[in-house]
Parts: sequence; structure tokens; C-alpha cells
Amino acid sequence: MPTAHPARRRGGFSLIEVTLAIGIVGIAILSLVGILGSTFQQVDDIIQTNRALSGVTRLVSALDNPRGIIWLNAASPATNLYVHQGNTALDPVPTAPASNFDIAYRMLAGASDTTQARAVWLYVYERKLVTAIADAQPVAGVLTYNLNSNPAIMETVSTAGSTNPNEFTIEMANARNVIGTPMRVRLTLSKLLIGQRFELDATTSEPTTTRWTVGTPLPADPNRYALAYLPVVAEFFPHDFAAPAVFTAREETPLLVQNIVISR
Repeated sequence: MPTAHPARRRGGFSLIEVTLAIGIVGIAILSLVGILGSTFQQVDDIIQTNRALSGVTRLVSALDNPRGIIWLNAASPATNLYVHQGNTALDPVPTAPASNFDIAYRMLAGASDTTQARAVWLYVYERKLVTAIADAQPVAGVLTYNLNSNPAIMETVSTAGSTNPNEFTIEMANARNVIGTPMRVRLTLSKLLIGQRFELDATTSEPTTTRWTVGTPLPADPNRYALAYLPVVAEFFPHDFAAPAVFTAREETPLLVQNIVISR
């Protein structure tokens, strides 16, 4: 009669095999996390760049007609003033209103380089228009607000006259119903002006021999400016609500750089 052999027991995994398997799985997970992190960053960059691209059109329009730029102050973030009303030096003779070019020129004439004291900062963002509903109130005497059907608009703001110049706070964003991330825009005179005879002689009204170099401010009076156009560079940054002393001092790579020419 054949002898019965005891059943062979199946061997388990050794410690080395388990360790290797855990290591391989860990490397795979880390690689996946790295890929996802890079993908999320790319998606965020695309979203921010699209916001900047949307802001370019609004900024060009605002510089062509600067009377549409909002003048915002931290003390009154819901203000309805425009830039030429908040800063009367931009339109000094109300009885003889300045041209749109003259207002933009006075605002940008000193922006001869990117230093904190010279560059002009504006904010561009999408704003939700919210108005009170006058009828069909759920509670008598209490206004309700239509958050769904009202449109959104792009708005350009100057905070140069704020308590802390060039600051755009979260409170300001809330007061203006800002949607998403505002774009912080640094405006400076373009290097296209280099070598240009930019100033008119007060006596002869002919261009002087002085040629523009980076760091040279333009004449304060737009009538003394010799050229028929004003070229500026607009650099767009996502605004993280940092204080001006912080974002003007640090090195940042702009999401978008746009050359803009303002014509008389």
C-alpha cells in the first residue's frame, strides 16, 4: 500500500520580499503625487494666465478712457469715485476737462522704471454686479439680493490714494464683489522711448535735443510732451493680498507682459 505523504505547506513571503514590495509601491505613490502636483500647478497657471488675458482687454480700454478707472481708498472701499475725481491733479481744470490722453499721461509720466517709488500699480478683476430686488420681498421691508442672475464685469482700480498707497485688501475685494483672484498690474514707461526726443522747447515748441533714458520722468505738462503716443509696459501678477512693501520689494515673474500704446 502506498505511503501517504504529509501535505506540503505553502511558504509565505520573506521579509525581504515584503520590504521590496512596500518600497516599489511607495515609489509609485510618490511618483503619482509628484505628477498630480505638477498637473495641479499647471492647471492653476493656466487659470491665472486666462485671468490676465481677460484683464488685458479691460486695461487697454481703461487706459484709453481713464475716466472709467475706479479710485479706491481703504477708508471707503465702496466708493463711487473715479480716478480723475479722486486725484484732481489728473484733471486740474474742471471747467475745461482734460483729454483722456492727458489724464493717462499725467498718471504715467513718472513711471520711468520698476522701482517702488515710480511704477504705477493698478488692479484688474472680475466683479459681480449685485443689486437689490425691489419686489417680491420674502420679508416685508427687508431687501434681498439676486446673486445668480446679475452679470459680472471687468473693473480696473487705482488705490494710489489709499491710506496705504497701492494696497488692495481682502476687505476692498469683498466690498467690490470680486470674483476669483485679482490681477495686480505694474505699469512702467516702455523702452521704446529710449533715444526719443521726448520734450518740446517752451519757446520754440520744437523737440529739444534731450533724449529719453530709463529712469528719466516725462514732462509733468502733457503739452510739453513731443510724441503723439505714449508706450507703456503692463506686467500682470496674481494678487495674493500682500502689502505693497512686500510685493514691490520681491522678485516675481509676471504671468503676462503686454506692451500698450496710448495714442493722443
